[in-house]
Amino acid sequence: MKEGRSNVYFNCNLLKSSLLIMVFLMINSTECVAFDGIDLTDEKAISVPPEMYIKGNVLYFNGQIINTSHSEFLKLVKNSHISVVSISSTGGDVRNALDIAKYIYKNKINIEVRSICASACANYLFPAANKKYLSNDSYLLWHGGIHSPDKELPIHGNISRKDFFNLKNIKELKRDDIDFNKMIGVNFKISFCPQLQDDYRDKFPEKWFSYSPEDLERFGIKNIHYANTASQWAITMRKKHVIFASYCN
Repeated sequence: MKEGRSNVYFNCNLLKSSLLIMVFLMINSTECVAFDGIDLTDEKAISVPPEMYIKGNVLYFNGQIINTSHSEFLKLVKNSHISVVSISSTGGDVRNALDIAKYIYKNKINIEVRSICASACANYLFPAANKKYLSNDSYLLWHGGIHSPDKELPIHGNISRKDFFNLKNIKELKRDDIDFNKMIGVNFKISFCPQLQDDYRDKFPEKWFSYSPEDLERFGIKNIHYANTASQWAITMRKKHVIFASYCN
């Protein structure tokens, strides 16, 4: 494994005959680690490469965040004034998500989640935005992150766990993650908080989770605008089998 290619991803696939999201953690591998079926009506959320285009003052992002997403994003916004990122994404490359999120934060851009914002999208893009818009059916899902407990971060390839965590770019990602969350005022534990509990795998057998509107605010994610009310969004998510975790310091 070359140091420059050690990235942390979320990815997704189609399962059986219906459109289901399979969320799983990968490190230079296409091997599935954990998954769950969620009804997802927007096929574009799992597109690789992602679809990106600007319409008016809105940048539309559909699909997974890959290792060229940040550069493509910058090309698009270079000669345009955007105020909103409208996204449907199952996550992807940590470095590119983090760099896009920094741009969103520094330029006070709003985010609109259409069908889903999961993994790296929820870790970075959503909390970075100025105003955050969720419809009743908008999934907001976490599944761990670069600071997850070692046992929850599967490693693939010919490299030991010790050598992996000693990689220069992994150490840089960890530092950048902490610095970024300090900058935006968010508790960096949001991406892996339930993974700190011994009963995590029992409570969250599919390993993904979300938070109540109250806990999102306690973590520091504020200025969320719901289509109807915050409670209605939470009710809808629970009906759609989303498992809610709890806040931790």
